[in-house]
Amino acid sequence: MKRTMKWIVALSLLLLLTLAGCSNNEGSSGKGDGDKVVIRVATWEGGDGHKMQQEIAQNYMDDHPNVEIKVESVPDNYGTKILTQIAGGDAPDIFQIGDGDISMFQSRGALEDLTPFIEGDNGLNIDDFYKPVLDVGNIDGKYFTLPKDYSTYAVYYNKKLFDAAGIEYPTSDWTWDDFFEIAQKLTVEEDGETVQWGTNLPGASTRDVLPMLYGFGGDVISPDGQTVEGFMNSDGTKDALEFFNEMLRSGISPTPTQSEAFQGADLFLSEKVAMNPTGIWPTADYVNAGMDFGVVEVPGGPAAQKSTIYYSGYGIYSKSEQTEAAWDYLKYLSTVGQEILAEHALSAYVPAAEAAGQADDPHRGTFVKSVDLINMFPERLNPAFNKTAGTEFVNVLTQIVGNEKNASLDIPGLLDDAAAKGQEAMESEMEE
Repeated sequence: MKRTMKWIVALSLLLLLTLAGCSNNEGSSGKGDGDKVVIRVATWEGGDGHKMQQEIAQNYMDDHPNVEIKVESVPDNYGTKILTQIAGGDAPDIFQIGDGDISMFQSRGALEDLTPFIEGDNGLNIDDFYKPVLDVGNIDGKYFTLPKDYSTYAVYYNKKLFDAAGIEYPTSDWTWDDFFEIAQKLTVEEDGETVQWGTNLPGASTRDVLPMLYGFGGDVISPDGQTVEGFMNSDGTKDALEFFNEMLRSGISPTPTQSEAFQGADLFLSEKVAMNPTGIWPTADYVNAGMDFGVVEVPGGPAAQKSTIYYSGYGIYSKSEQTEAAWDYLKYLSTVGQEILAEHALSAYVPAAEAAGQADDPHRGTFVKSVDLINMFPERLNPAFNKTAGTEFVNVLTQIVGNEKNASLDIPGLLDDAAAKGQEAMESEMEE
């Protein structure tokens, strides 16, 4: 439908509101009698996640009888289906987006610019959000997504194992050198075999090693998302991966072969490792198991103390035939709806996060505090990163992590080669 028709829909909704003689604090679309406005919302979540989104939708519809919200759950092949719907011009009005796909959808022109809505009469106060989280959806000064939930990166530690070793619990001002030293003390051998590791270091995952890279002053891409040479192979990145390699070779973390013997078990939960750097996801499992554990911010490096972010958000399809109505529901999802979502995940909407006591929670609180340590991740800066330069960087990580025989690795040389190949591949992809 053309832009003119969008305004007709918007004006019709406004007329309905006027006739009904009422409005609410969360927006003005959908009140009153008349033909229903149908808004499709896509999510990859099933089970409890889908139920929560249906509950939010029902609450909205109870207050907006002229609107029908259809929550479409696609647990399998979600990304492929959304791309197919976009190609056919029939995507949902609102769809959930993973952090690594925001730039991709935006560069394809599939996302509506939300900035005019945010700043409009039925807008949002961006000061009500944790801005580093909100800014994941901000590209070149314009907002294209609003956050559903998020996680920063932190370190879980087993208090019982620390107490048994007589080691003080880590504090927010610790360093990567401290982390290494503590992990060595918490690594236990019996009869020549390791029975307890000090930590479980990340594998060949770029996102998981970013806090260390940032801490050493390194990176994998320039702030404008255009350049990897000089960043992926910067001195800081080389120093960080040399340190990463040293920790892996020291035996403080299980090798891939050793991990495979546990058949995917959570080694922190089974108390085989004393520290586990990761996101917020296993917290409930640890609490339910009755573990005595703490969570602390990621260590700082010679250059900085930085975390990263994992994010899920919502955007509006740029060809939606009812952007005003879709915006009103997206606003509701991102504010009032967060009162429900905050019971189960971290909310970037401060009023909901505070009502749920997230910052004061003994475990979740560290992840909230780490918002101030967030540094943007590469695939958000360039949609071509993952399948070009990102692939080259993962190849380097794979060689480091998989080097179980402790062969000599020329890490600076590997990074120089990866940066050169990655730059060429990324530029070629961006030209297409």
